[in-house]
Amino acid sequence: MRGKAAKPKGNDIMQNMPKEELMEKEAALAAEVERLLPDFANSCRDKADVVIIHQDAFAADYQDQEYALLGKAIKFAGLHGKEVRIIGKNRETLKGSGGPELIQ
Repeated sequence: MRGKAAKPKGNDIMQNMPKEELMEKEAALAAEVERLLPDFANSCRDKADVVIIHQDAFAADYQDQEYALLGKAIKFAGLHGKEVRIIGKNRETLKGSGGPELIQ
């Protein structure tokens, strides 16, 4: 194909990114996760190797912004050397407690 430059792949971009720019991106990611998900950020700083979250914590109603936030949370956990495990069933937490109903 003449006239078209090959589009760089994700890893190529990361490898060619100046260290200062990479550090700025990591700092911006950390600031956003700490602001929006303080409990999650604190969990990532704990000694445990794994952070467990329920899948309904993000995008239970299929919001695009929540999908992006989940990705950012996973990247943040990775910066802290954590494995992320996602548990639960879709919309499970929105169905109520599942306990006995009060009859009046």
